[in-house]
Amino acid sequence: MEKDEVAGSPISETAAKTLSWIHRWRPLPKLLGLLGLVVAFAAVQRLALLPVLGVVAAGLWGLSGLPWRLWLRRLAGPGVLVSGLILVLPFWLGETVLWRWGSLAVRWEGIAEVLRIGIRLGAIFTLSLLLLETTPLMELLAALRRLGIPDLLLELAWLTYRYLQELGSQWQQMRRAAQLRGWRPGESLRQDLPFLASLLGTLLVRSYERSERVYQALRLRGYGQGAPLVAAAGDPTRAYASVALSWGATGLALGIAGLVLGLGLV
Repeated sequence: MEKDEVAGSPISETAAKTLSWIHRWRPLPKLLGLLGLVVAFAAVQRLALLPVLGVVAAGLWGLSGLPWRLWLRRLAGPGVLVSGLILVLPFWLGETVLWRWGSLAVRWEGIAEVLRIGIRLGAIFTLSLLLLETTPLMELLAALRRLGIPDLLLELAWLTYRYLQELGSQWQQMRRAAQLRGWRPGESLRQDLPFLASLLGTLLVRSYERSERVYQALRLRGYGQGAPLVAAAGDPTRAYASVALSWGATGLALGIAGLVLGLGLV
């Protein structure tokens, strides 16, 4: 696999400086292996197993060579959404009081639930991000296609990803143009809001016009006439060693998932 292929991963800015074995892990076996771990992690209830989830997820991320600051940056958004629940549960859930100050009491059952939610979500998020960061988008979609996912859903996912990139690029261009014309964001919320609303409206109109042109271009190239937008994966028989190692890694991952699942449900 060449390095430029990694640049086509769904979150492409973050390719590791050197390709790790996780980057070379073939898409379909990698998808099955990581999906097995995600299912097992989601089912874990025992507190004693939670450190194992963190060690496995952190170990795989570390082996990938991806920077930890990237993990922290990607975790910021979901972390904000979950933080509200995490802050409330210790004071609301359970009956075993560990500490009390007036009417405010910290309960053990709430803390245990926070640990379950936080560590499981963190581990699952890490595995999902690992899959997206180390797998080129088209290869990932082709792997999903081999699992029986309908072409329509894959095309929607591909087009959505490409348009999010396009929208982000146009938004940055419009912001830079506005700043060159004298706009200084953050000086006054009263002035920023109408201006940002104007930029957003312009962005929506441009996006619609752009989508029309892209759709016409796709139609001219045969889209909608039987040819799938997401091509099938290449012939894996060209590298037997790589295929064998990939499926071996998948077997190891599924073995860990089975062990965690068996112990976690006891």
